[in-house]
Amino acid sequence: MPQQAPPVPRERWQLMWLRRVEDAVAGFDTKRSHRVILASIYAAISAVLVVLVVFGGGTAMSRIDEPTHADYAWQIAHFHVPARGDVIATQIREEWACKGQERYSLPDCGAPVWPWQFPFDADQYNFSHPPLYYAMVGLPARALDAVTPMGFTDAARLTGIPFLAAGMFMLFVALRRWRVDPAISVVAPMILLTFPRVIHASTTVNPDAVAPLAGAIALWLAARIFLEDNHEWVLPAVTAGIVGMTKTITTIPFIALAILMLARYLRDRGWRGLKRETWILPGAMALAILVPYLAWQAFQGGRGDMSWENPLVGLNTRDVQGLPGSEWISTLFVGFNLASDYYIQPPLDIALLVAWTRLLNVLVIGAMFAMVVAFAKEPARRSLGWLLGLGMVLYPLATQVQAYFNTAVPQYFPNPTGRYGLALVPGAIACLVMAATKARYRRSMYAIALVGIVVVGVVVSVGLQRA
Repeated sequence: MPQQAPPVPRERWQLMWLRRVEDAVAGFDTKRSHRVILASIYAAISAVLVVLVVFGGGTAMSRIDEPTHADYAWQIAHFHVPARGDVIATQIREEWACKGQERYSLPDCGAPVWPWQFPFDADQYNFSHPPLYYAMVGLPARALDAVTPMGFTDAARLTGIPFLAAGMFMLFVALRRWRVDPAISVVAPMILLTFPRVIHASTTVNPDAVAPLAGAIALWLAARIFLEDNHEWVLPAVTAGIVGMTKTITTIPFIALAILMLARYLRDRGWRGLKRETWILPGAMALAILVPYLAWQAFQGGRGDMSWENPLVGLNTRDVQGLPGSEWISTLFVGFNLASDYYIQPPLDIALLVAWTRLLNVLVIGAMFAMVVAFAKEPARRSLGWLLGLGMVLYPLATQVQAYFNTAVPQYFPNPTGRYGLALVPGAIACLVMAATKARYRRSMYAIALVGIVVVGVVVSVGLQRA
C-alpha cells in the first residue's frame, strides 16, 4: 500500500498569499521607477492624513507656539527676519482669532486684532530660530495664499505633506541600506504615522516637521558609516549643517552619531591609537552644526529691542537652585518617552491613542535594548541600539544647556518633552523592525503597522466629527 504524503501544515497554505506578496515586493525594489511609485504612494498617504487633520480636528492654532512659527514664515515670505521685541503680524493675528486656540479667549473673527488681546501680547518670542524651515514653508505658502481662499496658515500647514512623505520614503531607503527585508522596509514607514508627535508636527506650522526626515537621513548615514565603513566626511557634514539651519535640536541624531563614532574608535584603538584622520568626520559634523548656530545667534543677538524679556521664562522653565547638575540629572532619562507623554490637537486626543502610544513606547524601549543584546556579535548593527539610547539621553541634556545659557537668569526645564527628540523616531522604528526580524517575529511588524493605521484612522475620524 503506497504511503501517503505527510499533510501540509495548515500555516503554510494560510500564509501562502503573504509569502507571494513579500516575494513580489522583494522583486519590486529593483528599479528606480519602482522607488518613484513607492514615493508617490507615501505622498498620497501623507496628503490624505495632513488634509483630513488640517481641515478637520486640527483647525485651531496649536498651543505649541504655532502662531509665532506661522508669523516667522509669513515674515520671511515678505523678506523680513523677525527680531527681539517684534509682535506677530496683523494677518496672522486675524487668522489666529478666526481659528481659535486651546485655553485662550481671543477676539471675535473679523473684529479688530490688537496685540494686547492675544497671549503674551502677541510677542514673537521664537525669532532666535534659524530661518531655513520658515523660508521653505513661507514662500510656497505665500504663493498658495495668493491664489486660494484658504489663508496663509493653512497653506503653510500643507507643506507638512512633502516633509512627511520625504521622511517616510527616506526611512524606507535607510532601512534598505541597513539590509532590512524589502517587505518590512516598505511597511515600516507606516509606523511613523502612528506617533502622535509626527502627526502634530506634520499638520501644524512648526520646524519639528523636518525632524522625521532628518532622523531618517541620520539613520541612512549611520548605515553608511557603521555597516559599510564609509568615512567620507563631506556629505555628513553638509547634511548636518542643513538640518541644523532648520532647528538646532533636530541635529541630535547627528550629534549622537559623531559621539558614538569617537567612542568606537576609543574602544578599538585606545587613546594612543587616535589619529588626526579619526577626528575629521565627527569634527566636520560638529563644526557644520556649531558654526551656523553661533553665527545666527550672533546676528540675531544684535537686532531688535535689547530690553526685551522672553515671556516664557518662568512658565515652562524654573530658576536653577545651586549647581545645575542636580536639576539636569533629574531629567536625564525622561528622553525615553519618545511615543508617550505627547501633545496633539485636543480633538484628536482620544483614549485609544493614549493606549496605543503607551504600547508603542514599551516596544521602542524594548527594541533599543534588544538591538544591543541580539546583535552582540554584529557590532555594526549593535551600534544602532547604542545610537538611539545615546540620543535619548542627549536631547534632554541639550534642552537644559540651552535653557541655562540662553536666558539672563539661568533656567532649567522640569519636563523636556519628547518632541525635542522627534528626530530619533526613525531610528526607534529601525531598532523595532531589526530586533523583531532577528528574533523571528518579522511578520509581527505587519500587525503593528496595521493596528497603528487603524488607530490613526479612528483618531482622524473622531477629529472630523468634533471639528
